[in-house]
Amino acid sequence: MMIRINLLPVRAVKKREMGRQVLVLFAVVLVGAAVANYAWYDNRDTELASHRQGVATAKAKIAELEKIIGEVKNINTRKAEVEKKLAVLDSLRKGRNGPVRMLDALASATPKKVWVKSFVEAKNIVSIDGSAVSHDEVAEFMRGLNSVVWTPKGMGRLVDERRETKTSRVELLTAEATIEEFPQTQVTPFFTGIDLKNATQGKSTESGAPALVDFKISLKSNYAI
Repeated sequence: MMIRINLLPVRAVKKREMGRQVLVLFAVVLVGAAVANYAWYDNRDTELASHRQGVATAKAKIAELEKIIGEVKNINTRKAEVEKKLAVLDSLRKGRNGPVRMLDALASATPKKVWVKSFVEAKNIVSIDGSAVSHDEVAEFMRGLNSVVWTPKGMGRLVDERRETKTSRVELLTAEATIEEFPQTQVTPFFTGIDLKNATQGKSTESGAPALVDFKISLKSNYAI
């Protein structure tokens, strides 16, 4: 007689055990997926926060730079205003000193036997009417006008110019009357375009005094010195 063993309960137990293992494995997979998703989300969130912080920092720097740029623009504007004011002051200073120096130069160029009767300026052209004891004195007056110059050491009289060295020898109109040499770029003439319009000698007087030579000279004066 054969003994029969019923294996159905054992199989059922194995199936239930296998089912539990599958459930556990599925649960582990779900938990792992949840943890992985949380970690990924946390990493993305941290990176997003970092980017937002970077954007905020960049915006703050841009605002600071815009403020600095605005201050620089204001400084440039104020600088331009100051430069305009300085230019006006310089123009006023030259306008004040120029005529005084020019008249001083005219006096220095006038010989003792020459008398200036009138000095008229129109459209930057100066007309001088005067008298002299002779034509030679008129010529001396014109040479004097040509020779009066301005140097870094003040007014002087041009002695000669050296082409090879591009320098000018000038007799300074000081008490010592020293002669010094300056670069030609530092020597500026007071008068240019000197032209003798006419020179007419009058008749002798009955008292026997020599007849004077009446003359008219036109020239340009450098008021910017």
